[in-house]
Amino acid sequence: MNESRTIRQSGIELLRIIAMAMVVMVHSDFWALGEPSRALCQDETLKAWAQYFVESFAIVCVNCFIFISGWFSISQSFKGFANLIFQILFYSLLLYFAFVAMGLMPFCVNGLFSHSNFLAYWFLACYIALYLISPILNTFIDNAKPDVARNTVLFFVLLDVALGWYQDYLHFIGGYTLLHFMVIYLIARYIRIYGGKLFTMNKAWDMLIYLTISVLTPVVVMVSFQVAPSLWHRCGKLFLYNSPLVMISSVYFCLFFTKLNMRSKFINFVGASSFAVYLIHADELVSARYMKDFCNSMFIGHDIWYFSLVMAIMIIALYVVAVILDQPRKWLWNGIQKRYFN
Repeated sequence: MNESRTIRQSGIELLRIIAMAMVVMVHSDFWALGEPSRALCQDETLKAWAQYFVESFAIVCVNCFIFISGWFSISQSFKGFANLIFQILFYSLLLYFAFVAMGLMPFCVNGLFSHSNFLAYWFLACYIALYLISPILNTFIDNAKPDVARNTVLFFVLLDVALGWYQDYLHFIGGYTLLHFMVIYLIARYIRIYGGKLFTMNKAWDMLIYLTISVLTPVVVMVSFQVAPSLWHRCGKLFLYNSPLVMISSVYFCLFFTKLNMRSKFINFVGASSFAVYLIHADELVSARYMKDFCNSMFIGHDIWYFSLVMAIMIIALYVVAVILDQPRKWLWNGIQKRYFN
């Protein structure tokens, strides 16, 4: 790996770390607590504002991970696919047997196989599908004429927004689908290959665009609650992955990190375990049984500052646990690949 690649990779790894922290934030916010109700907006305005702001700043998370895949281009191989599946099954089985060992659930063969069905998780199913279809996307975007590539990407972006977000005729389901992943992937590949004035600005402008959208979105929502209640009921669409504002914000947030000139072994080391954070906290045994109830109890029973502190500690703890558990996983995989893939 040459020096420029190393510097660029550290910036991307920092993006990976922050994006995964954002995933946990999103799961601790709208997913666990639900969107702010009318009563919350009226009686506990600060909590409602906090929910909207957190969601607005963090909702770029999933798009960022797909952007990273498109930026570097998925290099499909049986070894790479096996590594992906091994990571997923490692944490799925580890958590299942940990819960059994702690007496939190009985061992059941059917339960074990059911829990190992990772395709039941929308992100994993969509990402695996993207991994499998990536050679087709790469072949097109890498070989098409610039104007053809640009027009095709724009066409799919318009489909995503007009027929998948504004009116979901194409069943993009707010961006929770392979189709949306393909759009973000193509955007990233196009920008990486062809660039353009809109994408080669100083990184300060990239961050300014992200911050502006992230701040103005919750402001618009809360103002609409005061002056246009009928419009407020539809503002939840602003926080979908295929919202045009979220897509723009995601792109420029990612571009900021691609332009960082930094090098850090620590960041690269932690970033390599970011996927483990997702696989641990999003596992149904953790998220559905404990995380949702924990977030609700903290949010309802304490003020917003205490809740925010607890959530920050939870994210840090998740990363510490993920990094520790990922070391034996890496050791096992190194042994497997040396025996079967070399």
